[in-house]
Amino acid sequence: MHERENALKVWLDHVIPQKELSLVSLAGDASFRRYYRIQYNGLSRIVMDAPPDREDLEPFIHFATTIANADVNTPEILAVNSKQGFLLLSDFGDQLLLGKLEEHTADTYYQEALKTLLKLQTCSINDPKLPAFDKQFMLKEMALCPEWFLKGYLKLDLLEHESLLMQHIMEWVAAEVEKQPLTFIHRDYHSRNLMLIDGIHQVNFGVIDFQDAMSGPLTYDLVSLLKDCYIAWPRERVLQWVRFFYEQNHCARNTYSFPEFIRAFDLCGLQRHLKVLGVFCRLHLRDNKSGYLNDLPLTLNYVLECCEIYEELHPLYHFLQKRVFLP
Repeated sequence: MHERENALKVWLDHVIPQKELSLVSLAGDASFRRYYRIQYNGLSRIVMDAPPDREDLEPFIHFATTIANADVNTPEILAVNSKQGFLLLSDFGDQLLLGKLEEHTADTYYQEALKTLLKLQTCSINDPKLPAFDKQFMLKEMALCPEWFLKGYLKLDLLEHESLLMQHIMEWVAAEVEKQPLTFIHRDYHSRNLMLIDGIHQVNFGVIDFQDAMSGPLTYDLVSLLKDCYIAWPRERVLQWVRFFYEQNHCARNTYSFPEFIRAFDLCGLQRHLKVLGVFCRLHLRDNKSGYLNDLPLTLNYVLECCEIYEELHPLYHFLQKRVFLP
C-alpha cells in the first residue's frame, strides 16, 4: 500500500507541480478502490486510487461522460493515469443524501432524487460498453445468498429440499424481473451514492459510484433508492414515492397498472436484496470489511417483507422464518 501511495504522490507532483498538497484518506466503499482528498491554493479535489489488477478505470471514465450528457452531475475528470489506476476528480464535498434524510426532509429529497433518476434513465442502452443485466446475471448474483449468507456466515447445512427451494425461487424471481422493460441502470443508486452539492435555490445532487452501470430492469434503481439497505421508511411512504416516479415515467405507465408496477418493484427488490445479503457477508468473510454486517437486519427484513406479501414466495418466507437467525 505504501508503494501505491508513493506512486500516487509522484503522479500528483507531476499533475499539480509546485503546490503544497494536503492528502487526506477518505472512507472507502465495498470495492478495492481508495479515495483521497487533496487541497491546495484554496481548492479541493478527489483522487481515486484503483489498482489496475483489481479495478478498471475505463467504465468509470466512459459512464461519467454518458451520465453527464443526460444532464446529471458527475465528478469532472481532471487528470487520468490509466496505467497506474489514478484519477483526479472534482470534489462534491461530504454531504451524502443519507446524512440529510429526516422525517420532515425526506419528501423533498426523494422527489429530487427521483427526478435525477428519470434523467439517468434517458441514457441510451444501445451502448456496446453497457453489459446486460439478464437472467443469467441475476442468478449468479442471487447465488451469493446461499453461498455466503446461509452457508458461509450463518453456517447452515442446507437440506436437499431447502437447496432446491432456493434454486426454484431464484429461477422464478429472475424470470419475473427479466420481463421488465430495459433501461440504463446505475446499480447502486442509493443514499450513499447521492451527494448534495451547492444549488442556488434548490436541491442539487451529484451522482457517484456509477462504474458498474448496466442495461437492466426499469425498477432496479428505483428499488435501490427506496428500499435502501442503509435506511428504512414505512411501506406506505415508500409507495407514495413509487407513485411519484410511476406518474412521471411514460414507460412505466404504458407497461403497468400501478398495482402491477408495485409488484415489479417488489420482485426486483427481492433479487437485489438476496444478492446484497451475500455481498455483505462476503465482504466480512473474504475482505475483512465487517461494517456491512450492521446492515444485514434491514436487508433481511426487506426480503421477509416481500416474501410475506406474495403467495408464490411463501415457501421461502417459511424457510427463512424457521432457519435464519442473525447472530
